[in-house]
Amino acid sequence: MNAIARIGVFDSGVGGLTVLAACMKKLAGCSFYYFGDNAHAPYGNRSEAEITEFVFRGLRRFRRIGVDAAVLACNTATAVCAERARNAFAFPVVGMEPAVRPAAALCRRVLVLATPLTAASRRLERLTASFPDTSFTICGLSGFAGAIERALTCGEPLTISDHLPQGRYDGVVLGCTHYVFFRDEIARFYGCKVFDGGEGTANRLRSLLIQKHKYSLFGTDDHFDPSQNPNICFTKKCKEMRKSRVFFLGNSAKTNKSVFLTNICFKKI
Repeated sequence: MNAIARIGVFDSGVGGLTVLAACMKKLAGCSFYYFGDNAHAPYGNRSEAEITEFVFRGLRRFRRIGVDAAVLACNTATAVCAERARNAFAFPVVGMEPAVRPAAALCRRVLVLATPLTAASRRLERLTASFPDTSFTICGLSGFAGAIERALTCGEPLTISDHLPQGRYDGVVLGCTHYVFFRDEIARFYGCKVFDGGEGTANRLRSLLIQKHKYSLFGTDDHFDPSQNPNICFTKKCKEMRKSRVFFLGNSAKTNKSVFLTNICFKKI
């Protein structure tokens, strides 16, 4: 039997957990390593040099583990340095893309909510320009991702209407993985469909692993040796993590694990 694929998922904080969940649904037999750089979250207001340094630090950690692919579960990180990361590392790096395509297929007036860096990126500009029949309004939210991070990790109160622009649209694209935690609330606020890139990213990852590496995506990983990673928790409390084959890395491992285990978004995985 071929080895089950090992997949690294990197984000600036808890936002990438929404992408992790989407990938787990598509790749039920794989081993996942989640690295949330919570100490430097959010990335949307940082310089490109800082973001690149943080991302490469996480990808080097994945390289030491021996992952077969990595996901940049952060739209800002993808916009800033995805191409450089693909050139610098031997394993494939799958980035995030705002769900502009599915939104354009169904809607004519679309609001794109993103961090300031993602909103101003050439990548997003080119993407929206590909669909001239749809009118896009791009809004960079400077504090929303950070407010969500603090709400989920520190219990800080959050009123989402304080962060959202007014307007009438028939579709909203969530261009930051943090926002996906509140997709239902955002849908009610605007009274329209909401789109995010998690499922599309998971589909691209699955296709890549099947076509290029031909890994077994289901079953037992006979080659998996978790003792090689000193950051993996083997206590009784981590039984859920061993069962779901998710291992949390970095100084914020306990925080991200707690959000993943307790948030209602992930109950059906």
